[in-house]
Amino acid sequence: MNQSSRTSGRRGVAALLGALLLCSTATGQAAAAAPEKDSTTASTPAATAVGPTGDDVLISQRMQALVAPVLGIAADSQVRSLVRTIAARQTDGDTDALLLTVWQEAEESGIVNTSDPKWIAFKNALPSLGIINGYTYFPQVYIPNLDEGLPTSSTVVVAVAPADESAESAAGYVLNASGQVVNTTAPVTEAVAAAQEVWVLSADEPDPGSGGASGVPVLHAEPADEVFGAAVTCNPTGLRNNKGQEYLQRWRLKDKRSFGGLFEGKREMRALVITSAGATMRTIVFPSVKKKNIESWQNSDLFVTTWDRALWGDVLAYQWYEEDGGPEITVGVKIPIYGVELGVNVKWAARDDNAGNTVVVFEEPTSTPYSTGSVEMNVCGQGGEGGTGNDNLACGSTASASSTYTGYSASRVNDCKRDTTLGAPHSWSNAAGTYPPSNPEWVQVDFGVTKTVRRAVVHTTASYPIRDFDVQVWNGVTYLTVASVRGNTSPSATVTFADRSTRLVRVLAHSGPTHQPGFARVNELEVYAT
Repeated sequence: MNQSSRTSGRRGVAALLGALLLCSTATGQAAAAAPEKDSTTASTPAATAVGPTGDDVLISQRMQALVAPVLGIAADSQVRSLVRTIAARQTDGDTDALLLTVWQEAEESGIVNTSDPKWIAFKNALPSLGIINGYTYFPQVYIPNLDEGLPTSSTVVVAVAPADESAESAAGYVLNASGQVVNTTAPVTEAVAAAQEVWVLSADEPDPGSGGASGVPVLHAEPADEVFGAAVTCNPTGLRNNKGQEYLQRWRLKDKRSFGGLFEGKREMRALVITSAGATMRTIVFPSVKKKNIESWQNSDLFVTTWDRALWGDVLAYQWYEEDGGPEITVGVKIPIYGVELGVNVKWAARDDNAGNTVVVFEEPTSTPYSTGSVEMNVCGQGGEGGTGNDNLACGSTASASSTYTGYSASRVNDCKRDTTLGAPHSWSNAAGTYPPSNPEWVQVDFGVTKTVRRAVVHTTASYPIRDFDVQVWNGVTYLTVASVRGNTSPSATVTFADRSTRLVRVLAHSGPTHQPGFARVNELEVYAT
């Protein structure tokens, strides 16, 4: 489901909640309602405020009013199936079902009797979370391990997410033969939730990507194996160059128990990138990660910024937090920069968890490991101006071509791989019928900013080398030929020339190999300052 669909759906359920709140006598009265007691067992207890305070405690307390109504509708097999179906969509990145969505879809599909007292009790209980400190919280059911083949059952165990995120167990509730709420024999733990179906009542968290202070650009990270393919290639010197591309390569939590236990669902880590002047320049939104996986490295290879020292200074700080939702607040944090603690005001939600910060200094090697105490991370510099001259400036540039043979993308020439293997996964080639001898074809890289260059290496395809080509640079008006190669038979050719300031470097192909002159192939174009 895309972001607009999620937003539209959220508006719909918000309207439903508004209608319920108008019909409800009062949020406080709804919250005070309790399931019926069973004479032989304990009823659902109120949450105990030990450690956590504020919204978390109120949410856990008010959630108790939903235990009996949710168990009541869970006795219906069609409703159970609907709840699982909604949770399996992972609309918010986790296996949870917004209870207002359950109500809406159950009545739309006609699977419930709207006059059934159990159904009416369920609907009346939905405003029990209501507005807390000016913010509306939406109740949901979270089903741990639903996406891992969890066996379903006709008997559902319900638990309430504890106010204390570090809690490793919670009371479990079921209906007895008389339809009354009773405690399970043993509390709900991670092992219990892995073996049987448990519905955890909690407050809905924001859609992934909705975090971030207003006016601050949001960067969305995706799993590397789905989006980025090969890992980012750092500058071979291990140093940064001014105006080089800065990447957050990977990160992980040192302890999977950080920021919640079983009842919190996946971890939704975020990072604010802060300049040495104390300004938040980026909010990075990472994909939700399961607790059991978050101690493993998460390979994001996320482009953060072009590090222009005149613009951003010599320090970038990463302030991490785990998103739990709530109203936006301003938090003062201390960031140590050059031995001085910089006081910075950052924005996140009231229930979010501070994961600490760490500082990246421009002059530090990109092999430097960083840690906030909770989060470990690695960063990487790529390209940029000047520096040692050993950096391939074409890495991370933008590639384009006069024409392209199907599958032989221009992006192959700046993917930072010197492989001269034959085939589309490795090479650019011009389209059929253009025939370079009479109509030269070209492929080029665009640095995005002007850089001084004096050397280029053209890697072509083994057994299919470009025979005749020119290397050209853009002078702001036209392309100038700075080197010409004729009769080439090598898979790699290096050319040097007088220093040139340019943002575009082009290979102009006049002929492919002798046995196939109509196709020019370039596997990689490298450009250097020295």
